[in-house]
Amino acid sequence: MVPVKIIDLSRLDKSSSGLTGSFMDWSKFPREDVRCKLCGASKAETLSIQRSWPVSRCKKCGFIYLSSRPVESALEEMYNKEYYDSADVGYGGYADNFIKYNSIFTELFNRRAENIEPFRGQSRLLEVGCAHGFLLDHLRKRQWKVKGLEVSPLAAKYAKEELNLDVFCGKLENALYKTNSFDVVLLLDVLEHLHRPFETLKEIGRILTSDGVLVVQCPWELTHWEEIAEARLKKMKPCTITPDAIPAHLYFFGPDTLEAFLQKGGFSTFKKQSGNYGAIRRHIKPVPINVGPFYEKFFRFVYFKAGLQKLVYALAKTFGKGNGLIRYARYKK
Repeated sequence: MVPVKIIDLSRLDKSSSGLTGSFMDWSKFPREDVRCKLCGASKAETLSIQRSWPVSRCKKCGFIYLSSRPVESALEEMYNKEYYDSADVGYGGYADNFIKYNSIFTELFNRRAENIEPFRGQSRLLEVGCAHGFLLDHLRKRQWKVKGLEVSPLAAKYAKEELNLDVFCGKLENALYKTNSFDVVLLLDVLEHLHRPFETLKEIGRILTSDGVLVVQCPWELTHWEEIAEARLKKMKPCTITPDAIPAHLYFFGPDTLEAFLQKGGFSTFKKQSGNYGAIRRHIKPVPINVGPFYEKFFRFVYFKAGLQKLVYALAKTFGKGNGLIRYARYKK
């Protein structure tokens, strides 16, 4: 087991990075109306309005997405200043939480390293959306030749200056990596954020070797059994509860739509894994217990406090029903 190094954060300028857990009015971002990204259809059913953003389901293919979303430049601004430190849509102090929950990060990183070991090749690895570089630093200790890409200047600067990592700050197509230059590309909790996902997938296909592997991880949102149960407990229609990180998340994947997305992007899935999304966030933002009518309070206590959720999550992961979708895919060159 390789421990995760606990980083000295004393040189990080918290006054400018917003580590106090700030809040923004995301509803004021400039908007654009969009068609279904999966099938291109224009007709969609609005399921709910979340923070003024319409969560909609395509009437043709069933894909769930924001039918009106922030323009790309607006989200770039959010990632520049707020995402890793905002308390409402981001992490509420990403670097600080890395220290506080270091043992959980260590477990997650070790598991990731073990899962990608069979695809090592020449050990050349790129993480798209590497944040502060903590996973890359961990994999470097396991003899991977790592590079990272991150759109947030705050996070990229930390990865480069504090961890001495090779990280490009910007969009993937602007990094100009050589063709066939990586054996593994990680796209972890990123695909749901991308305005131009198929351009990104095409570029990943170009820079992967012929037998290189893309590892994609996304949350299974809205149609997952746990969220359907939550909606029914609250006497709401399925798929109408608040999903994660609105409006940073533009798409809300299920197993079928994620694989259809990858196929449209030129990838063929050869391995599937089920995870439990949000292990860190469940510690940062625990579900309030004493809210709502008595039966809701009782259920929350049994589920979240008495250990039922841990048991259910273990079973769900075993049977491929965890709320984290992990796919291993190769590009069809």
